[in-house]
Amino acid sequence: MAEELQKYLKRLLPTVEGLLSIIISDRDGVQLVAAHDQAPPGTLRPPFLGTFAIATEQASKLGLGKNKSIISFYSGHQVIQFNHSPLVLTFVATREANTGLIYSLEEDLRDAVTDLQGAVTVL
Repeated sequence: MAEELQKYLKRLLPTVEGLLSIIISDRDGVQLVAAHDQAPPGTLRPPFLGTFAIATEQASKLGLGKNKSIISFYSGHQVIQFNHSPLVLTFVATREANTGLIYSLEEDLRDAVTDLQGAVTVL
């Protein structure tokens, strides 16, 4: 299952110009499945990936309902993360990449992430 998903992620990378990485990790930032193409090294580390869990919990306390995603822009990159508790789906792209197109990829990956959620929850 993980190998097929990784192949699928690798096929998705070139569909959006500037998309550098797609990562599915647990809440602690441990990568379960990923595809990379020149992603900034710091974005692949568990401490970076794991901060989303904290940020999404805090954002959910704003009284607007459960937080689903966070988009962060940095000097040269953007990071789009989705909450699929207990998993996190992360996209890393160049600053110039089309954020809307990347955001729409989450729909394409939703079923695969749901299947992986089930496997992780059982463990």
